[in-house]
Amino acid sequence: MSKRSQTTALPKETPKPAPVEGSESGGKQPTPKLRQEYRSRAEREHEIQRWVIIGTIAAIVVVVLLLGVTIVSDQIIKPNQVVASVDGQNITVSQFQKRVKLERYLRNQQLTQLVQTYTSFGYTEQQIVQQLQQQEPYATWIKELQVSDQMGLSMIDTMVEEQLIRNAAKEKGITVSQADIDTQINKFFGYTPPVLAGAEATATVTPTPTITPTPFVSPTPSPAPTVTPTSEVTATVTPTPVATLPPTATLTSDAQQKKFTDNRDTVFRDLRTQTGMSDADINSYFELQALRAKLQDAVSTDVTTSGTFVDARHILVATEEEANDVIAALNSGESFADLAKSVSTDTGSGAKGGELDWQPITTYVKEFQDAVKAAKIGDIVGPIKSQFGYHVIQVRGREDRELTQAQIDTAKSGAFSNWLKDYKESKKDQTTTNSVWANFVPTTPQTIFG
Repeated sequence: MSKRSQTTALPKETPKPAPVEGSESGGKQPTPKLRQEYRSRAEREHEIQRWVIIGTIAAIVVVVLLLGVTIVSDQIIKPNQVVASVDGQNITVSQFQKRVKLERYLRNQQLTQLVQTYTSFGYTEQQIVQQLQQQEPYATWIKELQVSDQMGLSMIDTMVEEQLIRNAAKEKGITVSQADIDTQINKFFGYTPPVLAGAEATATVTPTPTITPTPFVSPTPSPAPTVTPTSEVTATVTPTPVATLPPTATLTSDAQQKKFTDNRDTVFRDLRTQTGMSDADINSYFELQALRAKLQDAVSTDVTTSGTFVDARHILVATEEEANDVIAALNSGESFADLAKSVSTDTGSGAKGGELDWQPITTYVKEFQDAVKAAKIGDIVGPIKSQFGYHVIQVRGREDRELTQAQIDTAKSGAFSNWLKDYKESKKDQTTTNSVWANFVPTTPQTIFG
């Protein structure tokens, strides 16, 4: 068969044009590939931008969450942590911090007033510090102001007692009115309203409040909390500029009222700004004072207008062994006065040879009362353990006398302290404390002793 007869009858392929010089093989045009490369680059940039935005949003979310957790922790969780519980009633960190700040403020007010008084009599700063460190409760106040753990421990105990007072008052059906609370406010500022409305009245207005931060009944020193400070603290006075107190003025009832109102408003404003207390918190504090006063009256009905006085002296030491050493030294002829001056931890009486002078026995804590009541005149008695340490006592006289009103008030206060101690012991199993308080002891407001 000829070559023509062997054809397939299909059209012949059109010859492909020869590639143009400089072009890519396969005949593909360059423009489509450039568009594809451009789209890929744009997509990559868009993807990067998208991840940057996602990362930024995620970082913001994390920061917001961390801030939220911090705020919730600081504003809700921490303030509501329980530092103590009394018969089912919780005391929170927030309440504890306000109470510490209040106590710092009150103590500073009274210590400032005392420093002003000593300064007006020509005492130097060093002499003022020495005087205050030899007197209770001021020596303890200064120590606690300078060592926050000791202040915190003291306030935990105080707040437990305050809750016990509220609970006991409720048990006894004792309530107070706003008039009772106002009476405590007036007492705090040394203000006595005129008896007759509109009548002219004269009064001596106390320039600064009469402040009693924490009740202190015994002339013996208060116990130092069992906290070891990291370093020895030396008390120094940081003077606070205060205007010279004007001489006592004779005031009309209107002027007296204005003076009281101005003092009250100033102090309450300071309490709000320096301690974070609200008006309700301030009112609650004075409500507690009113409850304390009524409860004290209820449990001290046995106090009479006369009582037993003793002329005693004592030496106070930290341990029973030290007390026995003191007794042995006295029995061997050592001078009571010299030993008191050299070893007694009650620096106030120690400086006077241990002399406590004539006092109603109700002035002292219960253990001391019982000892001086039973002791033979002239005998050395001890060791007598109390909350302050171990006492070695000598009673040199004892007799019954009529009590002044101030002594009756002191006797009632002593009876109340003894009752509260027993009541606190009875509620021991319903009272718990949490050491977390040590992380939240405020060191403000600033005081003249640190």
